Amino acid sequence: MVGWRDADAVVAVFTDFYERTDGCLPELICTDEYAVYRAVILDTYGVLREELELTPEEEAEFSPGDFFFPEEVTYATVHKHKEGGRVVAVTERVVLGSEEKLEGSERSGAVNTSFVERYHGTQRHFNARKKREAYTFSKELSLHEAATWLVVLWYNFGWCVRTLREKSQEDPPRYRQRTPAMAAGLTDHAWAMEELLCYPLYPPVDPRPKPPPRTYQDVLERLKGVIDAEEAPE
Repeated sequence: MVGWRDADAVVAVFTDFYERTDGCLPELICTDEYAVYRAVILDTYGVLREELELTPEEEAEFSPGDFFFPEEVTYATVHKHKEGGRVVAVTERVVLGSEEKLEGSERSGAVNTSFVERYHGTQRHFNARKKREAYTFSKELSLHEAATWLVVLWYNFGWCVRTLREKSQEDPPRYRQRTPAMAAGLTDHAWAMEELLCYPLYPPVDPRPKPPPRTYQDVLERLKGVIDAEEAPE
């Protein structure tokens, strides 16, 4: 998403991620200590009791409580302590879920933000508009957004990532290079820039109307009584 880092943007990002992953529960979510994240994560993956439409028999089986957050999801924050512009210490804290669940994770048992930081570094490498202290910054938001999405497309369909390569021969070792899209089974080859730019896109014949975007105030209204009032940003 291209835009300001505010509460409404966080809601839009998590709503989009939830829809793209078809509601799949992530084992671990790591962020910095921006206070908005906790409420938005609760809103995205949590369910109010009245929304479950339980039968009387199911009501009796459930433990008391008006709000349910899946135990499969662990949310942790990372706080970097800096001195003189350098990171001197890192503090991790589990906010939602349990440390025991985190230790048993098959994907990642470490609380860090290295994955998103690596992705941002790759974005800056491919997109000169995002380089720091450079004259290549964007002068118009529309052009900045277009360049950002072009890099996202190239990152997934055109760039062969070394760690995704497949060994095709043992001796001497030979490898088949793959893009993220190839690894995900979306294509069988690396796309050239010409193919990316010339691929035809057709709008849907009968697109479904989209509901108005939710705001952070909508999140707070839904979670009224679930989160403490002091957690709301000023």
